[in-house]
Amino acid sequence: MATAALDDESLQQLRSRATQLLLKEDWKEYIAVCSLIIATCRDRRVLCSALAHRADARARLGEVPGALADCDAALAADPAHPGALLSKGALLRGLGRYAHAAECFRAALAVSGTDEVRELIEQCRRLEAQGRSGVVDLSEWVLAGFSGKCPGLAEHVGPVEVRRSAHSGRGVFAVKNIESGSTLVISKAVAIGRGVLPDAADSGEKMVVWKDLVDKVLDAAEKCPRTASLIYTLSTGEEPEDDLTVPDTAQFKQEPDDLDDAMTTVTTGSAPKVTLDVDKILKVLDVNCLTEDAAPSANLLGSNGVVNCGVGLWILPAFINHSCHPNARRSHVGDHAIVHASRDIKAGEEITFAYFNVLMPVGKRREAARAWGFECKCDRCRFEADDAILRQELAWLENELFNGGGDMGALVVRLEEKMRRSMVKERRKAFLRASFWSAYSALFDSDKLVRKWGRRLPGEAAVAESVAGAVGGNESVLRAMLRGSNNGNGCGNRLEVEDKVVRIGRATYGKVVKRQAMRALFRLTLDADSNKSL
Repeated sequence: MATAALDDESLQQLRSRATQLLLKEDWKEYIAVCSLIIATCRDRRVLCSALAHRADARARLGEVPGALADCDAALAADPAHPGALLSKGALLRGLGRYAHAAECFRAALAVSGTDEVRELIEQCRRLEAQGRSGVVDLSEWVLAGFSGKCPGLAEHVGPVEVRRSAHSGRGVFAVKNIESGSTLVISKAVAIGRGVLPDAADSGEKMVVWKDLVDKVLDAAEKCPRTASLIYTLSTGEEPEDDLTVPDTAQFKQEPDDLDDAMTTVTTGSAPKVTLDVDKILKVLDVNCLTEDAAPSANLLGSNGVVNCGVGLWILPAFINHSCHPNARRSHVGDHAIVHASRDIKAGEEITFAYFNVLMPVGKRREAARAWGFECKCDRCRFEADDAILRQELAWLENELFNGGGDMGALVVRLEEKMRRSMVKERRKAFLRASFWSAYSALFDSDKLVRKWGRRLPGEAAVAESVAGAVGGNESVLRAMLRGSNNGNGCGNRLEVEDKVVRIGRATYGKVVKRQAMRALFRLTLDADSNKSL
């Protein structure tokens, strides 16, 4: 039986109700009102608008198949409907179909040419290029003090692949030589839970953030079979390492053919209903989630001074193993994690980043690794724990560092002299300086200690350069390099020092900004140091 057509008064009442729900952002009720208009309206113009509005609301709820179906229904009735074209373009952009999204936006531009639509077309062009190359430029955002909307990023998988690791389970490996600072992976989170913690020890708020994350991940997996299958590739931490399959890295790339298949699925509604293994997904989250606040550069790239507790699931980065001698770092921009090389990486080398602060002695690092459920066997840890000549001395220095409360200058001088007498090679000196970096920092932060011990030590910039060789870029190390070069306590002439500063800056932040904006990041690094001392 056909539904009776709405009269003008009833239609106006429904529109008024829809406006109220829109202001309240009650998307489910808004969809219900739009559905009633669609079922009873005979006016093609009103019908197309209602379909476009319902598509927007469904997109807000993550119901992509229904939203795309609404857009296509509206465009079938009116191929030039601007609202439907814009909605479909936004949906396609979210799916990574930038070329197809740009076509929708160009069609909308032909109907109603505005600067906003032109910007959408340009954005799609930029994202499509970025998805292919991995080249990111956040210069304008950085120079604007991170104000305004966070820049959109495209997902990207660089010259890396998942392989079985000699150290632990599976890992991500370089398939060609990679230069320091180069982008390795740009990954959008399956979901993120965020909160503002007035107290870092607020476990209740952290539980709220965690529950929010779990709910979002389960919702995303239920709505998208591809997302669910990718989550299942991750370890629960309980499987024997030999039983872990090595997924094809192509699964993590949004290739055009894959996206065509995905589009057919979402527009025809032919996707099978996903029955989730909730217990397995919870175990996956427990093992594989990454925190935003613990990530290098998170305090600068977009925090705007707000201390957030952010935890999320980024699938391909979750395959990257830990090392206390890492060659990669990650930073967070919006919902995306950017992983970049923090030093030159050779083809075949495993990509690693730090799961926790590695500027600590080996004993503290082993405690941190056990809290994560593994034992680090990187070359740095093996050297510091097993060296027959230095082991006892390092244990004494570590105890003195954390329990002695003595003169940090004396501790550093003792370490430097021990390394000199034992003829420790430069690479291993870098490891040891990184392990006792807090003592070096305390010394260089004190004019009194520098006057007392400085003549017996390498310069601040030289020590910073050495430590950067052990841990890659790091804000604390970069700060020392900047300060050492500014006060003349550098290593080399002005041009050499400037080049070293830029190299450590690239290792710290990656190639995400041009040189002018890099200087802005340097200023923020020094300002953060000043603020801590207030």
